[in-house]
Amino acid sequence: MAVNTKTEYALRILIELADKGKMSAQRICDSQRLPKKYIEHLLSMLKAAKIVHSRAGSLGGYFLSRKAENISLADILAAVEDGTFDTACESESSRHCIGEGCRLTMFFLELNERLHQVFQSYSLADIVKIYNKG
Repeated sequence: MAVNTKTEYALRILIELADKGKMSAQRICDSQRLPKKYIEHLLSMLKAAKIVHSRAGSLGGYFLSRKAENISLADILAAVEDGTFDTACESESSRHCIGEGCRLTMFFLELNERLHQVFQSYSLADIVKIYNKG
């Protein structure tokens, strides 16, 4: 299963914040070896989705807006607008949909719902725990 870079990098950002608390964008980039301009863009998306907050100043930085246990993978995917896993025919990523009268529509809707349930079942805390095992 392919994960796009927006999701991968957002997860790396959030893992850093969950592990280390408040951090600057530069420190996140240095720790994860990520491009700063892209990370700043993702941080603004995560901030708009109220997953992270920021504080300016020498003691400032980015930090989680709520406990890692209360941030789901579904929240993260929505924040970075990752529709990669959206199988519903009505979605913008309906690359497989042939249009009206498709007899697979109900299957894709059910598959989409099950995927969403799986993504909802993983919290950032779960992901951090798995990440730290590696």
